[in-house]
Amino acid sequence: MSLLRLLPALRAPVAHRACATAFYSTASASSPPTADDLSKFLDEEFVDSAHPQPTSPASASTPPSPSVLASEPESSSTPIDDGPPTAPADSFPRAPAPTNPVAHAAREKGRRGGVAQAKAPLYAVSVKSTRNNTIATFARPDGNQLVTLTGGKLGFKKSNRNGYEAGYQCAVGIIGAIEKEMARVDLDWELFLKGFGQGRDAILTALTTAVGEQVKPKLRRITDRTPVKIGGTRGQKTRRI
Repeated sequence: MSLLRLLPALRAPVAHRACATAFYSTASASSPPTADDLSKFLDEEFVDSAHPQPTSPASASTPPSPSVLASEPESSSTPIDDGPPTAPADSFPRAPAPTNPVAHAAREKGRRGGVAQAKAPLYAVSVKSTRNNTIATFARPDGNQLVTLTGGKLGFKKSNRNGYEAGYQCAVGIIGAIEKEMARVDLDWELFLKGFGQGRDAILTALTTAVGEQVKPKLRRITDRTPVKIGGTRGQKTRRI
């Protein structure tokens, strides 16, 4: 048997080769098959595969059972989503957006009864304590001055204008003006200090006593605006008495 005649047998489907294997297994061990027997067997297999047996009309008209339909895979015409799989909504919880702690504290501070309240107007009290006098000013948020008190305006003369008593009387007058304004408007206020005179300590002492008991809760901050000289030009000659 030539090699060219065996090539179709090698290219045959697996089922044909399995049939050939069965042919070898059924043959007797004492009488091995000859090349003519193998060629005849392959020719019969090729004829059967080229001319399949027609099916009977009864079997063609019988519909398949539901169990067969359920076992069959879905048709290839069904669209298949090739996109990446989506994770469940609760599998990857996202962290909340970062918040500014200062802004969050300010919002919580302004809430009263669960409703955010409007910010109160911020008034300003400025106290300038020099070696010669004490000047205290109470102003609105827009800068308009309501009350201005000094040691000389309260009746103190010469060197007494910068004393502790003059500063305390200025503080009492300014606190009275704040209380009068609080009766009309719900306000907050801040204190600005400038200079190192005796009036500086008098203002701070008046706020801690019973005189400033009503206005102290409304005080938001205290700022020191005293300029500090670093280098610069030569100072003025010291006065000698």
